[in-house]
Amino acid sequence: MMMYSRFLKCVSRPVANGLTVQCKTVSFRPNVLLQQMANVRMMSSGAGAGSKSSGGKIMEDEEVDTWLAAIEELKEEFSKTGFKPETSLAPPGQAKLDIPEEVISSSKQFIPSERQLDESESLKGFELPQRKDPILEHVTNMIMRHGKKPAAERTLSRALYIVFLQLRKDPIEILKKALDDLGPLMIVKTFNTGVAKKAVIPVPLNQRQRTRLAWKWIIEGANKRSSSELSVRLAEELISVHRGSSSSFNKRDQLHKTAIAHRSYIKLN
Repeated sequence: MMMYSRFLKCVSRPVANGLTVQCKTVSFRPNVLLQQMANVRMMSSGAGAGSKSSGGKIMEDEEVDTWLAAIEELKEEFSKTGFKPETSLAPPGQAKLDIPEEVISSSKQFIPSERQLDESESLKGFELPQRKDPILEHVTNMIMRHGKKPAAERTLSRALYIVFLQLRKDPIEILKKALDDLGPLMIVKTFNTGVAKKAVIPVPLNQRQRTRLAWKWIIEGANKRSSSELSVRLAEELISVHRGSSSSFNKRDQLHKTAIAHRSYIKLN
């Protein structure tokens, strides 16, 4: 594997009013550098103990041999293992260490302090909250129109904030309690029996169905209010449900009465 890098080469050129500096990007290739070093070595061997470079610096034979040996070592290392920043091209005077391997193979163990142990004991019974509450996600999706979820989240957030300002309690818990109180336990469905009379059978609802029906009634009650802001109307309706004065409870009670009246049609497995 051959590694290439790029650097800027700047030269000074005379012009009419003085000197100008021109820079260009030059590619560094180890094989080209090796050939140049070999040429320098041949020139130095023909010229004597040392030769003068274009910059005026004298390069000794030992320095040339050191450069050639380092380049050959790098070429051999890259061809076998490839380029690894953790072990390759270590600074002068520092050993080549594989840092990840050193950390993994280290025998040192983490020993917590007394304060960390006390804090760990105090948090053992603490339950981490969910990243996204399923009820809030469900309610937000029912508010959303035309796929604009951020607008729905903003509306619900404003409504819950108004609820907090009015009641000074956790608005999320008030929302969950309102949905649980207002949600019906069952609904009635009509089934064909094959004869003239149809059967009206009560059907129980799961938690998600209860939440959906309760929120539908809250939206219907909020739309009857006079405020122009949906968040304000929702907040007023949630407070009304929390206090038990909402007209949506009449819909729930009527649905339960119908289910009780037709309880004889329930089929038990």
